[in-house]
Amino acid sequence: MGKIKEILANTDNRQFPLPQKKWKYFQEWHHTIFLHWEIPVYYIEEFIPNTIKLDTFNNMAWISLVAFDVENMRMRNLLPIPYISNFHEINVRTYVIKDGIPGIYMFSIETNKIIDVLFTRLFVGLPYQKSDIKWTQKRLISKNTDSYQRLDINIGKTKPLTEKTALDFWLTERHALYEASNNKLHRFDIHHKEWDLQNLDVTINDILYDTGKYSLTNFPDKIQYADKIEVLLWGKELLD
Repeated sequence: MGKIKEILANTDNRQFPLPQKKWKYFQEWHHTIFLHWEIPVYYIEEFIPNTIKLDTFNNMAWISLVAFDVENMRMRNLLPIPYISNFHEINVRTYVIKDGIPGIYMFSIETNKIIDVLFTRLFVGLPYQKSDIKWTQKRLISKNTDSYQRLDINIGKTKPLTEKTALDFWLTERHALYEASNNKLHRFDIHHKEWDLQNLDVTINDILYDTGKYSLTNFPDKIQYADKIEVLLWGKELLD
């Protein structure tokens, strides 16, 4: 439990206090790749639930594709479950805010294992989809035949990030996830230490993800990488 206490004690990267309730899930995220696109607000604003507000940076919206390996996922007071606890994940998100709490809103969440799709939908409550994801040290390929989403990138070398900018912080230090279903809005609280970001060389061979009126088909405006981070997640909370 020393590791968990250390995570909970590091809160300088948060914009709002830790939840009063006990956390429910633990995950490790490895080899996280962030691809970010800066876009005008009108491309996605109407596709955000009207109960939350699109968050912007210098009056511009951002879309991010985030790919990582989940390892040692477990529920509180339980050990990781073999096979279920490790999987690839790719999500596409934008940035929102409600009642002064900044967070993320997902356009899609994909994983490579159907059992994890069922597990995360049933126990966590997030709408995961199955995608054929193949990830090696130098290449990441994903194909979702149901939604026609695809990704093919070559992964190059990392480089030190000499100075973390306000935009770097704004894009990554998000500790709430908003999810709308059945005309109801929910929030998942998240906590981790501050991201240790690096630069990363990436070559995009193919990409297609639709987000509102905007399609991710070109080279991103910003790329970030992090080797590992340990994450605590709270349960699904219904908002007014």
